Amino acid sequence: MVEGVDYEKILRKSPFGYGLHKIIVDDNGVPNDYEYIEVNEAFEKFTGLKKDNIIGKKVTEILPNIKNNDFDWIKCYGDIAINNSEYEFEQYSEELKEWYKIQVYSPKKYYFITYFIDVTNQIKEREFFKSILISITEGIIVTDLYGKTMIINETAERITGWKKEDVLNSNAFEFFSILDTERDNILNIINNGECIKDKEYMLKSKIGIDIPVVYNISPVKDSRGKIYGMVISFKDITEKIAKDKEIDYITYHDGLTGVYNRNFFNQEIKNIDLEENLPISVIMGDVNGLKLTNDAFGHLIGDKLIVSAANIMTRVCRDNDIIVRWGGDEFIILLPKTKEEEVQKISERIKEECLNEKIEMINISISLGYDTKNTNDYALEKSITNAEEMMYRTKMLESRSIKSRTLKLIINTLHEKSRLDDVHSKSVSEICKIFGETMGMSKEKTSELEILGNIHDVGKIGISQSILNKLGELNSEEWQEVKKHPQIGYHIVSSSGDIAFLGDSVLAHHEWYDGLGYPKGLKGEEIPLMARILAIADAYDAMISYRPYRKTGTKNEAIEELIKYSGSQFDPKLVEIFTKEVIKNLDVFQGQLTK
Repeated sequence: MVEGVDYEKILRKSPFGYGLHKIIVDDNGVPNDYEYIEVNEAFEKFTGLKKDNIIGKKVTEILPNIKNNDFDWIKCYGDIAINNSEYEFEQYSEELKEWYKIQVYSPKKYYFITYFIDVTNQIKEREFFKSILISITEGIIVTDLYGKTMIINETAERITGWKKEDVLNSNAFEFFSILDTERDNILNIINNGECIKDKEYMLKSKIGIDIPVVYNISPVKDSRGKIYGMVISFKDITEKIAKDKEIDYITYHDGLTGVYNRNFFNQEIKNIDLEENLPISVIMGDVNGLKLTNDAFGHLIGDKLIVSAANIMTRVCRDNDIIVRWGGDEFIILLPKTKEEEVQKISERIKEECLNEKIEMINISISLGYDTKNTNDYALEKSITNAEEMMYRTKMLESRSIKSRTLKLIINTLHEKSRLDDVHSKSVSEICKIFGETMGMSKEKTSELEILGNIHDVGKIGISQSILNKLGELNSEEWQEVKKHPQIGYHIVSSSGDIAFLGDSVLAHHEWYDGLGYPKGLKGEEIPLMARILAIADAYDAMISYRPYRKTGTKNEAIEELIKYSGSQFDPKLVEIFTKEVIKNLDVFQGQLTK
């Protein structure tokens, strides 16, 4: 003892709770109670027990439920007092509803002294922090500096396959494969106070499954900055990798056909255009008749045409050839290490495959051009241009016959859908021919008028068969569908090469002379002459022909209707020519047919 120092006062004013106690034992020497002998002011503050109320009393008198607690305070303190030992621990007091950090030692047998502080707030903060770590969506493992596992959350258990009870207090280096492979390096980094951030790794789970993860490791420091552990956070990036692959696929592949798109071509061409890949050949392809098919049969059939063309090219080409959808109906194929004679054979095989495949009775047809880059000083862009020019030359030679076949197919398909339209189109064609001859038109113009009569209703290919063949009168919605056929027909005919110039007449054949027709409301001579002639021929044949929803009219009744609507629906001059001259020539023609 230092002379002059008031130790009793120091103890009394100490910020630590202090208590001197005596253990009470039963006849068998087993501790069953203890007595309060001395306490300081901090003890009173931390426990809420007043010195005057507890000194000389047993703990069971002060805290009567103490023996019912999960933690046996009497036994713990009794062991220390009897054995003259010491102990330090944290414990929750059910009676006092507080957490305490306690140091206990025995100055002599049957006596023990406690020094303690209230750590309730610290424990709450620690548990709060722990609950956050446990519930967070990332995997969390907290260890000391030697790798002893202090915390592992549910996400970490799920990802690694290891349960908390299996690894808690064990060395994380033994079950977390990231640590095992980089053990010394990680420890050096952490001991230097540095972090490991956003590292990707293939983690092997407890059952041997490889799981892609991204992880971070950070040092854990106390309030004085001393490093005493590390936190490993990680997350399973399996879904992210799958999503990245999906995005990559969408970015570089055509959504309709599955072949590469132009983005991929622009990205990959620099990796293809290398000396080691010489000779490099290029094929440019253009699917024929796509617009005509879209207009006649709809875009779903047009899409099938494109997909079929892509499938043919994929089947014919080799695995290392790159097929790219270049535009709406155009494709480009890059063929590394391919000589000119080889690319010619590949092009011929694509053509042969097209002959064997149909979509809705439509033959697949692709105009092709190709070129080969043989030397490194020859620009690949030049080969692409040459292949494209060859393709367009081929397309010009092939397009007329292809469009003719496609248009014929469209008309035949329409006539198969509706026999009435088949008969009607042929009749109108003959009436138009006689109309043109009567008006003194040239053979060429008369022939054009005859063709117009035959194709004028081609747009009805876009009308459902149930409407075309309906036995009763059409309702308003069905009429609206029917009234679309001039526009559909216009698009089909305008895409049909040699007869494209007839498109305007097809579009206008339901316009009225007074401007009350459809689809554009044209008036008078704004309506093409051939359309005005067609309108009369069309109406006349419709009135005298069989229709299931009305009585068939006579020739005279039809003429009366034409005269009635002369100047309103029909061109009055043309009605006069028809009723006075054309009808006579028509009678002669029909008479010749009956002989």
